[in-house]
Amino acid sequence: MSIWTRTASLSIVASLPSICMAGVGFQVDGALDSGYSPPVALQGTATNFGNNDFGQPGFGNGSEMNAMHIEYTDGAIVIFVAGNLESNYNKAEFFIDARPGGQNQLLSNNPDVDFEGLLRMGNSNENATDGLIFDAGFEPDLWITVTCGDDGTGGFVTYANYAELRTEGEGSGAFLGQGSSGAEGIINGENGIQVAIDNSNIGGVGSGTGADCGLGVTTGIEIVIPNFVVDWDFEGLPFDDIKVCAFINGGGHDFISNQVLGSIPPGDNLGEPRGLNFNLITGNQYGTMGDNPGECPEFAIGACCIGTNCFIASGESCEAGGGTYNGDGSSCDDDPCAIPECPTDINEDGVTNVDDLLELLSKFGEICV
Repeated sequence: MSIWTRTASLSIVASLPSICMAGVGFQVDGALDSGYSPPVALQGTATNFGNNDFGQPGFGNGSEMNAMHIEYTDGAIVIFVAGNLESNYNKAEFFIDARPGGQNQLLSNNPDVDFEGLLRMGNSNENATDGLIFDAGFEPDLWITVTCGDDGTGGFVTYANYAELRTEGEGSGAFLGQGSSGAEGIINGENGIQVAIDNSNIGGVGSGTGADCGLGVTTGIEIVIPNFVVDWDFEGLPFDDIKVCAFINGGGHDFISNQVLGSIPPGDNLGEPRGLNFNLITGNQYGTMGDNPGECPEFAIGACCIGTNCFIASGESCEAGGGTYNGDGSSCDDDPCAIPECPTDINEDGVTNVDDLLELLSKFGEICV
């Protein structure tokens, strides 16, 4: 009988330093094993949260999410996200939709874990309309957050927390524990959740806000979730339709980067989670088990003018942000957002009107030297 059935002994699960999934070849160590299916989501945007070049399994100086893999085997959901997590206590957020119900918009009464980290992304109070909104059709039931940094003595340490996302809120949540990097540094939660990280990647997407591709990365964050963690009523759920949304967030769970899987169009960090609605962004910001995009996404993007500032974005993102889109393939190179020179605009306020006439009359007759 698999150790991942609902009758598993949690004391045994928690004591395992690493597991090998029977017949599949998964070892929980933060590395992509041969048993994984192709990625269900690929990154198409460079990272604006730092591009790691340390090459160490522990400490890293950048955060990115290049590809996502989802499996269900031996009674457990297995998630692997290739990339890096900067060791400054940035957060890697994982939202899992694997059962009926859940929260399409994060509520104000979820479990208080990780110093109100989950609550920081949800409704600010029970009467508020703010709170992170996911794509239509995505209603996560479980949240896992992973972070890492210096332990205060120069050592590398990881921490993880989890919470249920019940349809009406409440539910349970807890601190999963601490670890380090690789197979020796696995976090073993008392409920059987395991988390491993390997920060060795120096490939994948580069730095910035433009288009890039996350193919080919084989190290990152690996998570194992026993099915009874999600099947909390022991209904015998089928676990045949598992979706995951993952993104990099700031240290206070309060500033979402441009590293999201599924990928957002090339552009800047998303910022405040409470004001974010993924429905307003092109594409699905989640991956579905069994999908295989095959190649990194390509988005129709161009120059977006917000005032005199120029950004590269999709037309939908530009207009949703109140900007003026200059068309697919347009560039910021020629400063398209600058106010054009106008010789009749005497007072240089951007418009020719009676004020310019009065300015002209006030100086009528002056000799220009």
